[in-house]
Amino acid sequence: MIDEFKNFYARFNYNEANGFICTLPTGKQKEHLSIGFDNKRKEFNIHFTDDSIIEKGVKRRNFIFVISAFRFFLIIRRIELFYLSSFLNLVLSSKINLGRLKKHKLMIYNIEDSIDVRNKLFEVTKNGKKWKFNSNLNTSFFTDSLEPISNLTKLKNDFTTVYKWKKQQLSLQGFILKLDDVKGLYFIPLKKLNQYNRRITINIYNYLNSYPSESTLELRKILYDRLKNPNDI
Repeated sequence: MIDEFKNFYARFNYNEANGFICTLPTGKQKEHLSIGFDNKRKEFNIHFTDDSIIEKGVKRRNFIFVISAFRFFLIIRRIELFYLSSFLNLVLSSKINLGRLKKHKLMIYNIEDSIDVRNKLFEVTKNGKKWKFNSNLNTSFFTDSLEPISNLTKLKNDFTTVYKWKKQQLSLQGFILKLDDVKGLYFIPLKKLNQYNRRITINIYNYLNSYPSESTLELRKILYDRLKNPNDI
């Protein structure tokens, strides 16, 4: 599994003439996902690229979403209120006390120095534009940072991931938020977060379907296929 992590990369490029492009892995060999904005056309696009194709003139990119900047920000504006109210409800309905969490023998990562973490995990090149997992990654870094959830009160972080050792493997259980403004501890289980993501996806899918166009067809197909299987979101 560590070898697979080492192949992870992320890249961000921007210039005034062309716009920006963010390149991310998809989990598949010889394929990456790109999210970009074209300054000349004033449009956003999302596409997959087949890195195994190196011949000139052969189609490498599969565009799944192309939309004008105006319509993109209109979509964001339309779903913003629903997104924010849903997220607020998700957090406030997840208040919990530390005693209940201790009963489940959960664990947390005690990582306070984000710069130190970055240097241990990643090789950062091209002035921070390209990130790749460190080829000399020491797996003890992960285990040494694990602590029982009873140590939560010692952490300075307001956001913490929660894990449990199940069936000989470390399993992500959810996330903990410590909020000063509303005074409390909030645990968002992974299942509850997935349900929230599903509702947001349905909202986006319904909006795109209300104003169908050929440029959003591939994305609508992908969203529909994922919504058919609740385990995919």
